[in-house]
Amino acid sequence: MDDNAVSEAIGFILIFSIVVIGIAIVVLYGFPLLLAGQGGADIRNMEQTMIVLQNDLKSISYKMVPYKETALQVSGGVLFVTEESGTFTVERFDGTELYRTIPGKIRYVADIDRTHITIENGAVLTRPGIAPGSALLAEPRWYYDDPERVLILSFIEVRTESPRSLAGVGRIEMKSISTVTTEYTIPDGLVFIRYIPDPDDDYSVAWGNYMKGRLSLTPESEGTYFHSNVETVVIKKIVIGISGI
Repeated sequence: MDDNAVSEAIGFILIFSIVVIGIAIVVLYGFPLLLAGQGGADIRNMEQTMIVLQNDLKSISYKMVPYKETALQVSGGVLFVTEESGTFTVERFDGTELYRTIPGKIRYVADIDRTHITIENGAVLTRPGIAPGSALLAEPRWYYDDPERVLILSFIEVRTESPRSLAGVGRIEMKSISTVTTEYTIPDGLVFIRYIPDPDDDYSVAWGNYMKGRLSLTPESEGTYFHSNVETVVIKKIVIGISGI
């Protein structure tokens, strides 16, 4: 056998092996990194999209805009609209319930790691798909007026004829259904706010941090917080219908 032919065959095999190993390394290590990078970009884009939708809810709730329609592209996951969510209650010290609501939510779930981004009661929240904990991305419209001792709570309820979902390009239509504002006098100054999370979508950490931080409420028990210097509670209930997905 010709030695030159043998050398060429061995050289070809070596070069071919190096190419195959290089492709395998790219597929094994590079492709997952590429997917992770794209997934991270999709999640950041959806965070901005949810803030846009939050602003649409605010326009209908506080600026007397009767209708909003927003075109959007949902990438790397699925967007859901459902009337299921955590439960909020507002009570006096004697246990009298002033208000209770399950406001519903708009929720995005990422395909790559099951990260959730949710609009619940006017706030934009996020949580990892499998790990505990949650964080607030954009605050709701709650406010405490210290000099006047007035606590103002807005509850934005989303209503839909049936659960909806969207992946890809679509639109969300929002319209005002009703707005009711009620004032309550608090003789003893004590108001309790309770958040009972949806067991399948828990944002209790984010809501707890917001109530303790922004509103300076004091924890009373798990999910329950109170303010001891309130003369008047103003509760604004806004109901918004969602369709078009």
